[in-house]
Amino acid sequence: MNCTSATSPNSNVTSTSRWNYYKDLASIVCSRESTYRTALDITGFDIPVLAADAFRGIKKFTESVFECLSATIMVGVSPYLTTFVGNVLGKLTLSKELQKDTINLLKFNMSELRDFEQFKNATQRIKSEEVEDKLFVSSLYKKSGKEEKARFYEQDALGIEQFCNNFKATKDKMKEIYKLKKATIVGESFLEGGWWGGYGLMFRMFRKHILREDRFTGTKGYVSDSESEELGEGGDLSLFQKIVGGASIFISPILNFFLLTKIENREAVKNSKFLQKVDENMDMTHGVYPKLGLLFTQTTIPKWIGTITLSQGWFERTERILKLFTVIPSWWLGHRATNGTYALNADKELSKKYKVPPGILVEPEYLSQAKENNEPFLQRIQKRFPEPAKIHHILKSTEGNKELQSEAEDLHAKCLYKGFAMHSLLVFGINMAVNYTTKLRALWALRN
Repeated sequence: MNCTSATSPNSNVTSTSRWNYYKDLASIVCSRESTYRTALDITGFDIPVLAADAFRGIKKFTESVFECLSATIMVGVSPYLTTFVGNVLGKLTLSKELQKDTINLLKFNMSELRDFEQFKNATQRIKSEEVEDKLFVSSLYKKSGKEEKARFYEQDALGIEQFCNNFKATKDKMKEIYKLKKATIVGESFLEGGWWGGYGLMFRMFRKHILREDRFTGTKGYVSDSESEELGEGGDLSLFQKIVGGASIFISPILNFFLLTKIENREAVKNSKFLQKVDENMDMTHGVYPKLGLLFTQTTIPKWIGTITLSQGWFERTERILKLFTVIPSWWLGHRATNGTYALNADKELSKKYKVPPGILVEPEYLSQAKENNEPFLQRIQKRFPEPAKIHHILKSTEGNKELQSEAEDLHAKCLYKGFAMHSLLVFGINMAVNYTTKLRALWALRN
């Protein structure tokens, strides 16, 4: 009797087909900064927070579901909100001839709207970058069998190309579009920033009226209601909390209006590294997706000011502060230390195997060794933990070599999934440690 078992050809086909699906999915996730950040938020914040709070009782877990679901929904609707705001404000800021192209006009960069020479050439950039992006996303959907989605992006690409071919640059148009961009950013900040600024109040109402709790739910497993009151975890909102909770709603639009106005002084920007960073990041990509800096002022700043101030007692407040210090590094460094490190190592192997220059899975700018005496600390960190390359760069770097391209796509997907899994695991561990710290502090306070 032959004890060896042969692998079924059908199972190999199924396995390959399944992997191709996940590989295409990784490419779609990585095709846009917005989709990448959404996936990063879900795997690097929502999932680990929910997993950690599952050990703290049903009410704390329900609160976390409410918080994470709110974040995911807002990230998903954000580009639609920006589109809506842009179209409404376009009718107020643009001449009639420009109003039909409102969303395409948002694709101009803020820097292009401050310099007429750049503005005149901007349609070439838009035509190249935006059309290529739409066609690339279309090709990904086509590969995964979603023909209707693919056609939608093809039509988008055609519309952008026609707009660029017909657009005639003038100084008056440049001024109009700048007003539109600035108004759209501030207007979107009223909606999205207002939501996150008011989140602390909503969270307290959810706790009180939906969960029927007048205390911090994170300590319910080991602190009784009477003990919780002794520890100062209960009670209604103070006047100070109501004022800050209400004021937080307006933090984002006021802050963004102030910063956008500040960087209009180009001389001040030249003399300030902080304003240079603001100048780079107070903008959108693809017209409706906020850059990381804008995302920070629209979501992180108003949300955490509101939730920290409106916390019920110092156990919840300290826990919120500690978790804030996991969110910010996670946004900037977490995926670099995981996805970026995996990509850097895989890039070296790929370069060695195919005898090609490195810089396929990470972009070449991250490969030069940082010189401690000449480069700032943050720049050295960036090179030690690089940004993994986007799928556009990977495909362009491997054009003309199908075997190399196929393996690069495989490695890109593997690094992405391994990186997200490791990042999620690390954040889960940090959240468990923070939760346990809260428990130790509360029990210590009860004994004393």
